Amino acid sequence: MKDNLSKLTLINKKSNKVASRHHWWLALGAYAHLKGDTQGIAGLLPHQKGKKILANNYLALKDKRPGVVQPNRALARQQAKLILPSLELIYRSTLKHHQKFLKKQFCIWVKSEINTPFSNAHKLATELGFDCIVEGNHSVRWWMDQLKKMQS
Repeated sequence: MKDNLSKLTLINKKSNKVASRHHWWLALGAYAHLKGDTQGIAGLLPHQKGKKILANNYLALKDKRPGVVQPNRALARQQAKLILPSLELIYRSTLKHHQKFLKKQFCIWVKSEINTPFSNAHKLATELGFDCIVEGNHSVRWWMDQLKKMQS
């Protein structure tokens, strides 16, 4: 194989397009069949199916499509996971001594504070460079889901 940016692909001999039955497992089985590799882990690959599929197809190395490094949704979830403990400390410091910590009230507070310029939560998020959660304008429900994911 060339490098980690290439993958084995089954190509139809007649149309020179990706085979309709292409699957990475079949491509590995066909490759193992061509190499005659039947020992060890390669012995678990589908050699017979690989042999059969090579009757109408051939193997080629194709470049993988470049993808986004990390989607904004995933980045926002990661940033929320990192900042929520600090926000909880700020929130708890604003509670009066007779008030209980309630998750829903905390998430309502986070939603309003993170989107309010010059608030402590907003300042902290911008200092840390967490633009995805500052600009995201996420709902209270989204913040509750992030809090729940941290606890599991």
